[in-house]
Amino acid sequence: MKYVLITGASSGIGRELAKEFARKGHHLILAARREELLKELKEELETTYQVNVLYLACDIAEDPKALYDFCKTNDLSVSALVNNAGYGDYRTFAEADIDKLLGMIDLNDRALVALTYYFLKDMKEEGCGHIINTGSVASFIPGPYMAVYYATKAFVLSFSLALREELRGTGIHVSVLCPAPTRSPFWSVAGGETTAVYDNILARTAKDAAKTGYDLYDNKKAYAIDGPVYKLLIGFARHLPLELCARTVGFFQSKTKKRR
Repeated sequence: MKYVLITGASSGIGRELAKEFARKGHHLILAARREELLKELKEELETTYQVNVLYLACDIAEDPKALYDFCKTNDLSVSALVNNAGYGDYRTFAEADIDKLLGMIDLNDRALVALTYYFLKDMKEEGCGHIINTGSVASFIPGPYMAVYYATKAFVLSFSLALREELRGTGIHVSVLCPAPTRSPFWSVAGGETTAVYDNILARTAKDAAKTGYDLYDNKKAYAIDGPVYKLLIGFARHLPLELCARTVGFFQSKTKKRR
């Protein structure tokens, strides 16, 4: 039996990705820290879609190999790896908690690289597989007030596209999902729920991002930006001088919007 493994599956985009893959008939392995939410999601997906769902409550930032070992110990074949776990932090770099920033790098980048490395070895033996890494529209531009988060996502995009080229012709595909600002628990963790970037009519939903993610998987695309408006905005931003781009992003991210 082949499984799709999704990290960060307990809430937000990860949870919606699990629903989207289950709806398409894929068996799943879900990973996140909160066991009660994973158990609840497992029961929902198995009942609704009649797929097999396994889960492991773990902190992949602390020990990414534990997730790989879980799959190997239980003889689980992973045909697609979705590296979705990650978090952000909204504040100036000088005012941020350094432990939170370093933990962000560990989860957003270090764990992603480790899991890609471990599961890629098995995929190469099989001669097929798909790795989807969750980047962001932040992957393309510098982001004042979330400087480290934007940098981690730039790493994800660069790493993934380089790896995709290395694996050309092997039967293994690497793709990057680039969500737009999305209304999800991500922003409560980041502390940016009142920013104009999050609280605007163009903000997307986690379900939107999940549908874009599954299309990325289904069509084996290199990357996909969620939302036509954001595709245009990023396309335009990539032609701006980097300093001007950073200043523009900083202007919008420094603005807050009062909720009614």
